[in-house]
Amino acid sequence: MILLDDDNCHVHAFVYADNWKNISNDMAEEKDDFMIPMNKFEFVDLGDLFDMTSNYENPDSPPFSTNIIGVLEDFERVKPIQTMYGERNIVKFRITDGRYSHKVSVWGQLAVTITHVHEKIVERPIMAIVTSSKLKIFKSSVQISTLPSSKIYLNLDNDYVNAYKSRLEEEGYKVSENVVGSPTHVPLTPPVIQTITLSELSEKTNTDDLKMMFLCAVTINAVEETGNWWYNSCIDCQSEVFKLDGRFKCLKCPKNLPVPEKRYKIIVLAGDSTEAFNFILYDRPAKRIIGQTVTKMIADNKLNEASSGFPLKIKEITGKEFILKVRISDDNVLLKSKIFDVVDAYDSSYSTPSPTEPTISGFTVSSFAENMVDLSKCDDTPGEMRTDTVRSFAAVVNCLMDWMATCMLGAP
Repeated sequence: MILLDDDNCHVHAFVYADNWKNISNDMAEEKDDFMIPMNKFEFVDLGDLFDMTSNYENPDSPPFSTNIIGVLEDFERVKPIQTMYGERNIVKFRITDGRYSHKVSVWGQLAVTITHVHEKIVERPIMAIVTSSKLKIFKSSVQISTLPSSKIYLNLDNDYVNAYKSRLEEEGYKVSENVVGSPTHVPLTPPVIQTITLSELSEKTNTDDLKMMFLCAVTINAVEETGNWWYNSCIDCQSEVFKLDGRFKCLKCPKNLPVPEKRYKIIVLAGDSTEAFNFILYDRPAKRIIGQTVTKMIADNKLNEASSGFPLKIKEITGKEFILKVRISDDNVLLKSKIFDVVDAYDSSYSTPSPTEPTISGFTVSSFAENMVDLSKCDDTPGEMRTDTVRSFAAVVNCLMDWMATCMLGAP
């Protein structure tokens, strides 16, 4: 479980089954969603699932369960199948972030429930959160299955989902859902993005170019070290937040935040054979290039002797080649600014066509049909799993304290 307090700080907790039975009747879910939100998740990026699962010491018994978020596509209605445990109900669908796609199998009563809920949803795309899922590698692909402790949320109204939707819209995601009664697999159709030189990028100053995205192959020539390399952001709109009267306030939403997110904002000078410009690497591309979150970078930097200096790991990207996904901003069009926003980044080994050919955005893997797996072979045997069940912090602590006091007094 995750214990959450009214400062949005949380810790992971584990209670053995027999102990939980002694206190579960006294537990109550917190209904106030203002100070303590009803849901708390720690998500793993869909692009990181394969590496994480491949590193399990015992693949058949993962050390913990995983929370994932993405768009639900190719929903297959509930049906019974024969398994080693007898006849089981199963639902299958794909979960995607527009770049990576994995198959999910939902077992048992949860499969029946999600079918009924899915049929009533009108809004598209359908944002799915799958908690306490079990991951396995089968035929070089990740397969995701539910456990008895799993929960699934569809179009949950909270900051996680809203922020995720905003990112998908910025990246040009198009809904591609196929609801079927039997297995059907449709390849992803992400937006087409043109690969251009920096000289051509500098000419994208027309109003028609506003918010357009292009791919540019560049070499990082220098990193700006005089300014700050991260900022406090709103979890909803990702705008910079400022501390006013002791509280962080988002002026765009507007709302107060108890604890803001820390996100990258790194300015680099990058060039190709035609030109060189300044680029702003925001959180997503910076994390891809550096391979570390801001909070981890800050923590590591404090342990370094030069804690007040600029992180060495960021400096080390100088001289390296990357493919940058650049979005034309208002300043590029209205002010003719030559400072460009980068919304994603890829390794230079990413296969790019000639500057005049279009390319598919963000795909470095084979088509989904080539990566199909037999999810009917998944089981949902529970192990020592971490769940995301969120309870009132005060209620949990009080119940645990009462139970411990009873044990210490020697009550039967």
